[in-house]
Amino acid sequence: MTQPFSFGFDSEDLDDSVEAEVFANAENLPAKLMEQGSPLSEPQLHTLGEMLSRLPSSITYTSHRIPSNRPNLDALCLPRRDLFDIRAQVMAEEDPSSLDSNATAGLLSDDILSRVYEGGFKTWECSIDLAKYIANSLATEQLVLHGMDTRIIELGAGTAIPTATLLHHLTSITPAFSSLTKTHITVADYNAQVLALATIPNLLLTFVSAQPVSQPWSTEGDLDISPALTSSFTTALQDAGIHISTISGAWGPTFLSLLSTTSIDGRANDENSAAVHRPKMTLILASETIYSPSSIREFTQTVLALLKANSQRPTDRAVALVAAKRVYFGVGGGVDEFLAVLAEMGGSARCVWDSSEADGGGHGVGRCILEVGLQPVG
Repeated sequence: MTQPFSFGFDSEDLDDSVEAEVFANAENLPAKLMEQGSPLSEPQLHTLGEMLSRLPSSITYTSHRIPSNRPNLDALCLPRRDLFDIRAQVMAEEDPSSLDSNATAGLLSDDILSRVYEGGFKTWECSIDLAKYIANSLATEQLVLHGMDTRIIELGAGTAIPTATLLHHLTSITPAFSSLTKTHITVADYNAQVLALATIPNLLLTFVSAQPVSQPWSTEGDLDISPALTSSFTTALQDAGIHISTISGAWGPTFLSLLSTTSIDGRANDENSAAVHRPKMTLILASETIYSPSSIREFTQTVLALLKANSQRPTDRAVALVAAKRVYFGVGGGVDEFLAVLAEMGGSARCVWDSSEADGGGHGVGRCILEVGLQPVG
């Protein structure tokens, strides 16, 4: 039987200060994460409509503050569905047999169960690091998402704070969308329950918060979910050339096959389609995905396969950003383990952000963001 791996959360949702304290004391992780147990979950492709249909009539949210490194820019406040609200929905579901019981067990106990529930209902520290890095890269135009087709893939998305940062930019900061370019966002998590109850609600909240309204958007509160709202969400995405899809299940060949079934504009691949021949930017994101030695190899293979598949032409560019703790005490994973597997498979990486530099020396477990490539990254 798979044993739980707990990060030591209590039953209440965590605010930013509590999260920082818990994450900084990662040395207190339990001594062992069991690598045996349940078979891997088969990947499945889910539509945005399918995910939106799971939402209740109202959701409760608070916001994460993503500060800017630029003094002339305000911090970005990203709304996130509250964990207690997700729990309330799970407990009130009319048909318990339709639920992902494994993910539900992890949600109610705050445990990670290897190959069962991978912690997607929580917002992990490194996802905030990655969101900050993305926000500042957009602000300084080191990362540009207009003028070409863009594909965004977040692996182990969970609450999808990095993707939400990009969506906020696409729907509010970018001055205009061209009908000739497309953005395809794929958010992937091991558990379909996480995608339906956390990932997609957070992207919906991000969209609503970015819209111009007469009243200022509140950083916490309740959002009424109506057919009119979800319809306006999907219509606005379509008008902006943004397509969102979700994939649940384990990384590997089947996962990659599902990713390849649609082109960047969401239509079936067609070599004669004009979209196939436009320049393309692919951004692969991952945070807190290398804590378990049993999945590092599959994760690395997936990242390298995506980089290769999305950089076939001179006009295409593919970038992978992996945010992680230097060491996951008591678990066995970490940056060194990942880099060893990456080198073995012919990949390379460079550190583009380090907590010891950003925090003026750093406290607790070190964290970093790696840019991963197929060839040595200069």
